[in-house]
Amino acid sequence: MKMDKVHNLRERLRQEQQDLIKLESSLAGPGGLGEPMDTAATELSAYDQHPGDYGSQMYERSKDLGLLQNTRERLAEVEEALEAIGRGTYGRCQTCGKIIPEDRLEALPMTLYCVECKRQLEDKDVRNRPVEEELLYPPFGRTFTDETDSNAFDGEDSWEAVARFGTASGVAEDEEDEEG
Repeated sequence: MKMDKVHNLRERLRQEQQDLIKLESSLAGPGGLGEPMDTAATELSAYDQHPGDYGSQMYERSKDLGLLQNTRERLAEVEEALEAIGRGTYGRCQTCGKIIPEDRLEALPMTLYCVECKRQLEDKDVRNRPVEEELLYPPFGRTFTDETDSNAFDGEDSWEAVARFGTASGVAEDEEDEEG
């Protein structure tokens, strides 16, 4: 790749780095996610607030946390690309060593992988789901055993115990017994 192209891409990366640093500081700084949610609320008292308003505030805050995480990940990619330029390895795939096409670098100057290797990395990256899901799968597969008499109380038993008090589709079993 020609030096003037690399120089132009370096300048684009530096400008994007500065933009991302500003965005990160505005999201994480004072008045944003840098303050606890109850301090960031604009109301003086919670007494007259509807619980739905707090739900809306929590939703907006979680969106901001997602934006902050995305900003930090993108900033890390930009900084990694700038380091690759400094090492002289920019423009070559970090996995297979093939030359990354100039059109790809123009479109995504922070990329360090060719299209094929990036696809393989994304296919392997199943970590986009919340970590809690690993503990919750399968839903009725977890069993708790009582040490004294070895009775098993599993997820299905839990559902049956809760369903006795009623579900969204029916009335509680006790009410049916009284009526019938």
